[in-house]
Amino acid sequence: MKRTFVFSLMLLLFVVGAKAGTTEIDLSKGQKQPPGPAPASLSYNPVSATVSETELAVYFDWSVGDANITVYDSSNNVVYQDVVDTDSTSEVYVPVTSWASGDYTITISYGTTNLIGYFQIS
Repeated sequence: MKRTFVFSLMLLLFVVGAKAGTTEIDLSKGQKQPPGPAPASLSYNPVSATVSETELAVYFDWSVGDANITVYDSSNNVVYQDVVDTDSTSEVYVPVTSWASGDYTITISYGTTNLIGYFQIS
């Protein structure tokens, strides 16, 4: 019993430690909206993104063809842009250590879908 408890506690700490410092970026369809609570959505986007102190990560749950990823700083300057072939790549990692502190906007476009998310670098 004691071994099971210790193992469970260690597993929990590992999972929490792996997520520490990583922030999920809320990606929404359509026009730019200010940060804050978004209305509930019944559709599922096969794309998610996270940001940490060192990198921006974009994940594709399944192939969506070519996806355009663009990141803008608060002055609307493009700081990163790439076209990703999701038939061969399901994860994209972008180093952010050289980016200035501040607010950023990420757009991910594929087919007729346009996703927008907001995040901060401190």
